[in-house]
Amino acid sequence: MFRGKAELDDPENNARVATFTEMCEHDGAAKAKVVLRSPITISGTDRLAIYSTIKDEEVIVVTAKDGASTEIHEFGGESSLGCLPDATGVSLTKSPGGDLGTLLVVLGKGTIHKEHH
Repeated sequence: MFRGKAELDDPENNARVATFTEMCEHDGAAKAKVVLRSPITISGTDRLAIYSTIKDEEVIVVTAKDGASTEIHEFGGESSLGCLPDATGVSLTKSPGGDLGTLLVVLGKGTIHKEHH
């Protein structure tokens, strides 16, 4: 079983914004989780997501609950890309969703490293 972890830092000031972790199973499936250093409020069609450098696709995503203002402290789920390998780059992004869904603001970037216990 592979456990990966990436510290996600703001690309503008290098301040830590979140921690990404993944737990990989032997069959290649993976559960991923993001814990934010400070909560982020989203509403409407806003989305917070993790993207990897492997493929231009959301790995995990969270949206506002019923479009209402929602304070996010952490989010997670099944990784759409399965287990991301050691040394993969990941980014935490925010998007307004809807018609502007391709507009991504990078909130944090990091690289997955095998977690040692």
